[in-house]
Amino acid sequence: MKGSEVLFEVLATEGVTHAFGNPGTTELPFVDALVEHPELHYVLALQEATAVAMADGYAQATGKPAFLNLHTSAGLGNAIGNLTNAQVANTPLVVTAGQQDLRHIATEPMLSGDLVGLARPVSKWAEEVRTVDELAVMLRRAFHDAAAPPGGPVFVSIPMNVLDEETATPVPAPSRVRAAEVPDAAVLEQLADLLVSTPPDRLALVLADEVGHAVDEILAVADTIGAPVFGAPLHATLVFLPRHPLWRGPLPPAAARINQALAGFDRVFAIGRRPFMVYPYTPGPAVPPTVELLHLSADAGEPGRTWPVTLGAVGDAKATLAALLPLVRERIGNPRPAPEARPDQLEDKARQRYADVPMHPMAAAHALVRALPDNAVVVDEAITTGTYVRGFHHPARPGTYFFCRGGGLGWGMPAALGVSLGYDKAPVLCVVGDGSAMYSPQALWTAAREQLPVVFAVVNNRQYLILKNNLRQRAGASAQSGRYVAMDLVEPPIDYLALARSMGVEATLVEKADDVSDAVSAAWDAGRPHLLELPISSPE
Repeated sequence: MKGSEVLFEVLATEGVTHAFGNPGTTELPFVDALVEHPELHYVLALQEATAVAMADGYAQATGKPAFLNLHTSAGLGNAIGNLTNAQVANTPLVVTAGQQDLRHIATEPMLSGDLVGLARPVSKWAEEVRTVDELAVMLRRAFHDAAAPPGGPVFVSIPMNVLDEETATPVPAPSRVRAAEVPDAAVLEQLADLLVSTPPDRLALVLADEVGHAVDEILAVADTIGAPVFGAPLHATLVFLPRHPLWRGPLPPAAARINQALAGFDRVFAIGRRPFMVYPYTPGPAVPPTVELLHLSADAGEPGRTWPVTLGAVGDAKATLAALLPLVRERIGNPRPAPEARPDQLEDKARQRYADVPMHPMAAAHALVRALPDNAVVVDEAITTGTYVRGFHHPARPGTYFFCRGGGLGWGMPAALGVSLGYDKAPVLCVVGDGSAMYSPQALWTAAREQLPVVFAVVNNRQYLILKNNLRQRAGASAQSGRYVAMDLVEPPIDYLALARSMGVEATLVEKADDVSDAVSAAWDAGRPHLLELPISSPE
């Protein structure tokens, strides 16, 4: 069979139904073969960064590796920014790109390049297929390794001639490997002893993104021991129920402030990768030296890697906590009493801001979220307004909140499309800052082409406010003069309504908080893409 048929057989047997990409000359053998494979839906992006973020959202929603086909070195270069986001998020992606025909690669033809060298820093591994006989093995390995903990992007460069050549090498069947999911019994016993022997007011849980599938088990353990629960800084998914009385919210993304938040505890039980991720530099260790750290992760390289641990354990969060729970209950007996629920003061503050014009970002976020049905899906790239989006979105089901922990802008709008596709075209609210929206506006065209029910809410403060806020904290020349170079988006102003309409997406300007919920509800119920522009103020 031809190399292109090998590729499609691997995709079919790996359960791939969607391919994300933007085609070019070096991908023509793959694109040409799509005509004979209507079972594979090609989701067309107008730029590769958009394709990557769509695939990222799709993989996060489905829990399976997503397949990408990019255009040689130039397209891979466009994709690098969102590949760094996928790498930080441990999103399983099988990324392919077309390479020039190897029969004249020595002459350095147009569109040739060092694809492997370009992809290696943002991939678990990167390789180039050298012969058609290698293709099936390389692709099987890519799907296996993308999903193996810790998940992440892998890259395969496929020369044009490889897909056109014939091979008699059979395509190997997909493997189903079940890894050891639970630490050994002695480790579980020791972990239970350490948790139960700590008074609940001297013990804290810290949850990172690896645990979204284990929320029920985390709830059971937390309720049994009665200890407060924090999210890791900038956690990107639902890790605990936001209205639960034990929930204390996410830790701040600064070492000094994390240290302050944890200083009153004797032990901290961290679950997941990078539980103490920081953003701006602040002095001091994030974990106080007086705190004993217990750390569970599915990534064997994580516990003890940055912070010394009293006990490190390797295992899947869901399976491990399910095995740990009876040991904890056996030692405690009756569950410890839970604290009373705390009043939601943020809700009252938001309602008091509804009369402000332009809208206060707190009021805008509140009005957006309160219009949604229970457990609606939200993709958040609202940056400075995102604090309020996270504060008001109270889902009770995992897989309903998505945030970009990698920090590279241009992820949110295309990721929302991927999430919608992953959930069989479910409606999604994507709240995005005006600056972020301009990194991947091409997503609007794909939303219209695919007719995805995504409501894009652009919260527009006409500036890069987060950078101004950081400069104010530095108290340098910008803050002292009140002059911020290259941080205002007003000359000329950006017309987001015209931008959306030019790509086939309906658009509405909403200037008052009292009108936001009705606008969201109408767009949500319409079942097609819609952009809402919300002018907001810029409180310091």
